[in-house]
Amino acid sequence: MELKDRIIENATTLFFQKGIRSITMSDIANEMGISKRTLYEVFRDKEELLEECVNYHMGKADREIKQMTEDSKNVVDALMLIYAKHLREAKDVNKSVIHDLKKYHSHIYEKIECRQKEGVNTFMPLFQRGREQGLLRDDVNFEILLWLLKSQFKALMEDNYIPTDKYSADEFIRAIILNFIRGISTPMGNERVDKLVNELNR
Repeated sequence: MELKDRIIENATTLFFQKGIRSITMSDIANEMGISKRTLYEVFRDKEELLEECVNYHMGKADREIKQMTEDSKNVVDALMLIYAKHLREAKDVNKSVIHDLKKYHSHIYEKIECRQKEGVNTFMPLFQRGREQGLLRDDVNFEILLWLLKSQFKALMEDNYIPTDKYSADEFIRAIILNFIRGISTPMGNERVDKLVNELNR
């Protein structure tokens, strides 16, 4: 792996775990065992590195979701795999990340917002396939429900309204995603959801 790619991978992990404001270029260099000078030879400043990290994370997520949908036997299996992925990632993301992006790196935050809007369209063919498989309902507006889902995640990550001191982010994510999947599934689809939930909880 090239040095640039290794820096991006390591910096992404640090930013997500510790928060953006709390991580310096020195921290990243020390974590990797390279000099600060070497780091600045590859990236002009922290802002440039952060943008590359966000691009890397979004690209990786897109590839993983694409692979999950291609490898799954049916749409419910794909949605449950994506659900499990969100649960794993939520444990590693510091809640301050979104706040830091929004307040101190607004142009990067806006890029994420644009990507999420595009993401709504990428899911529509998947939902149509689910209808054809008899696993997803044909009486719901998937686009509206996807926006509601994204709004719930946004509230969880950005607002202090939700009592994450009382319930963990994991518990909220489980409730948000499972209610979404169950709500759009047919009785046959929900039988598959129940089976996969039991397997995940073992």
